[in-house]
Amino acid sequence: MEIRRYGERGLIRLIRSVYDYSWEDSDAARIEIGNRYLLITNDSITKATHIPDSASPEAVGYFFAAINLSDIAACGGTPKYFMSSLILPKATDSRYLIGMEVGIRECLNRYNVKVIGGDFKEGKELAMTGIAIGEVDKALAMERKNFKAGDVLCVTGSLGSNAAGYYMWKNGKKEGAKALLGVEPRIKEGIFLSKNGVRAGIDLSDGVYSAISRISTIAGVGFEIHYDRLPISASASKVHARYGISTEQLCLNFGGEYELLFSISEPEFESLRRKAARNGIAINMIGKVTENGNVLIKDGAKRVIRYCGYEHFRS
Repeated sequence: MEIRRYGERGLIRLIRSVYDYSWEDSDAARIEIGNRYLLITNDSITKATHIPDSASPEAVGYFFAAINLSDIAACGGTPKYFMSSLILPKATDSRYLIGMEVGIRECLNRYNVKVIGGDFKEGKELAMTGIAIGEVDKALAMERKNFKAGDVLCVTGSLGSNAAGYYMWKNGKKEGAKALLGVEPRIKEGIFLSKNGVRAGIDLSDGVYSAISRISTIAGVGFEIHYDRLPISASASKVHARYGISTEQLCLNFGGEYELLFSISEPEFESLRRKAARNGIAINMIGKVTENGNVLIKDGAKRVIRYCGYEHFRS
């Protein structure tokens, strides 16, 4: 059967069946070292899937490094080291390669992360795989399995800006490519949340709907999202008005978002929000964690969520 019939999640289940042991579904693998976890994660991009033709090599490099660091942020960890493996066509201009490395360096320097190695291979199309290594105190780690019914559901920053960039780019606006790749890993936010009582988190690389779908399976909970509480970005509102793309699609059902989704008990939320604001961090409550079932509440009406967000290998 063709792998597109499985989708990314189905392929993970298929691969797990090959082994006589399992591993947790998490943003980064965790290896116990004393009272800390060593966090290891990897992510890949390809020219055809992720890179607009008009994007500068520096923007591509920064994006590539940022999405790898994002998984460390989702665990509340501090990134330390980075490795990359690049597949390059022989005709690649060396200036383009150096431009990408400059972008990678800019992102890594911002978060005090060191490159410790990598690899090159020849291929027909540009492809890049990164490995990010970080650490977090075991007692402070945020995990997908820790979402629990009764908590409120929250998100950092605003939603929809990367999706808006995609639709702008598809409609011939060059600045859309910059917005699409304009990802910033929420390292500061993840560390702040983990040090202030948050134990449940995930990044939104595949969108809100994809995240809650995965957490529902992992933690055995449901979610109630209130549309009127969504922190919709200005660019998402602009794209909605200009092209008629629904804000639900832009903010909830689109991949490429790298904010953090987390939960905390309702009595603790307001204190956390005020403390976050004093530290220059925006967090918003967008709903709550429930016993079961995923629903969107819009204009007072409840609708069962049947979208799954972005998933590789599916249409």
